[in-house]
Amino acid sequence: MERSEFSAARRACAYFFMCPGLVYGLLTSRMPALKARTGADEAQLGLILLSLGAASLITLSGSAWLISRWGSRAVLRAGSAALLISLPLCGAASSPLALGFACMLIGLGMGLTDVSMNAQGILLERRGGRPCMSFLHAFYSFGAVLASAAGAFFAWAGAAPLVNFLCVIIAYALFMPFASARLQSDEPASRGFSEERAGKKGIPLFIFLCGLLSMCNYASEGSVAEWGSLFLFSVKGADEYTAALAFGSFSVATVICRLFSDRLRYNFGDFPVAFCGSMSAAFGMAVVLFSPYAYTSLAGYAFMGAGFAPVIPILFSRAGSYPGIAPGKASAVVSVMSYGGMLFFPPVLGILAHRVGLDKALTVILALCLVLAAGTFLLKGEKRK
Repeated sequence: MERSEFSAARRACAYFFMCPGLVYGLLTSRMPALKARTGADEAQLGLILLSLGAASLITLSGSAWLISRWGSRAVLRAGSAALLISLPLCGAASSPLALGFACMLIGLGMGLTDVSMNAQGILLERRGGRPCMSFLHAFYSFGAVLASAAGAFFAWAGAAPLVNFLCVIIAYALFMPFASARLQSDEPASRGFSEERAGKKGIPLFIFLCGLLSMCNYASEGSVAEWGSLFLFSVKGADEYTAALAFGSFSVATVICRLFSDRLRYNFGDFPVAFCGSMSAAFGMAVVLFSPYAYTSLAGYAFMGAGFAPVIPILFSRAGSYPGIAPGKASAVVSVMSYGGMLFFPPVLGILAHRVGLDKALTVILALCLVLAAGTFLLKGEKRK
């Protein structure tokens, strides 16, 4: 693949990586307005969000089969279209039941999109002969950041969620035909590798280990999203404005560092980058826990985001490049384990915090960062071509 062709394909794939981050960011940023519009109470809202996560796990589990039948390109197009159609349904919902149904549709689209977009990224790395997964994942995070900013602006302007969603989604969808045409076909690259034969084989232990390490990463990231603001407010004494910046500082640092993480991978290899990133995340979490100042803890969250930035892309890339297994199947296994950690670990953390206090409960995250750093030794050696 020529460099110009690779660059065009990378931009197209990044466009689709942006879609789930954009949709989820828009949904969560306008959740207070959706709650007020539908009259949902906190318990109903919790069930609605749980239904989104459960629906995601269903399609995450079935995506490998769908990709083996119709290809990652077709599944990615379908999943992205489902996301873009479902979000306005959330904005139009007038009851908790309608909002829950629309969020389930978003969850189904999320599962389809997550696995197929990573399978596309793996194919692109194979055919381009150079790393690009960090750049692609940067656009997922960028979509979430952009959505949060758009949600804040439309909320400040007093616009209804439906107006907010339609304006952003229509502007995004205008470019979909151009990006869709540049997605990768699913014929195997010139490696003597048969996707069909690989799909019938068992799943290697290495893939499950990559999924386990991804679970540690996603669980830690979920703890920042769901408990970071509360920790700064209730334990560090930050005001509400400062506390609200916890996940934002994490996400912005992640986006920035992912833009040049591929260059680091190319120059130094996967293991040094993943190990140093994991140790940096552990250092950042230690700063969050043990610093007496809220602003220093905020910087610790940014350091965590920077450290975690290259790890997930590397794990997806290495799992997808493992010989003897189809990229879609490898991506599905890692995705299911990753999202399982993000969905179920933060609530468990809340139960633990109720018993021992939030500051002590969050020391588990520091331990997960260290486990992740130790696990990166699995990545020693050159990436398989």
